[in-house]
Amino acid sequence: MMDDCSWIDRRVDDGGFVTNEFKEGVQFFVRFAFSRLKAKLEIKCPCSKCKCRKWGNPEVVSVHLCNHGFMNNYYTWYVHGETSNNTVRNFEGESSNMEFVRNDIDAIYREMVVDAMDA
Repeated sequence: MMDDCSWIDRRVDDGGFVTNEFKEGVQFFVRFAFSRLKAKLEIKCPCSKCKCRKWGNPEVVSVHLCNHGFMNNYYTWYVHGETSNNTVRNFEGESSNMEFVRNDIDAIYREMVVDAMDA
C-alpha cells in the first residue's frame, strides 16, 4: 500500500478536510508502529504538536495525526522502529488491520486483571 510517505504532505484537501489518502496512511502508520511493540499499550505520538514527547494509544495517536499532521520531516519513522524506507514497504504483510492491535491490547488487559486477582 505505502510505496512512500508522500501522503504525509497531503493531509487536507482544498476544502480543509482530511483526505482519505492521509487517513489510510495514518492507519498504516499506527499498525506499523504498534506491530513493533512488546506488550506496550502506547507509542510516542509523532504529531506536530506532541513531537514524540507524549505517549498515546492507537486512537489518540490517530486523532492527533489527523488533527495536527506529522511533525516536520518525519518520513522515516525511526522513533517507531523503522530503519529505512524499505522497512515500511516490507511491513504490509505483518498485520493487516487495527483489529489486530485492539485484540492484542484487550488480551494484555485481561492478563493484567487475572494476574492482579491471583496476587
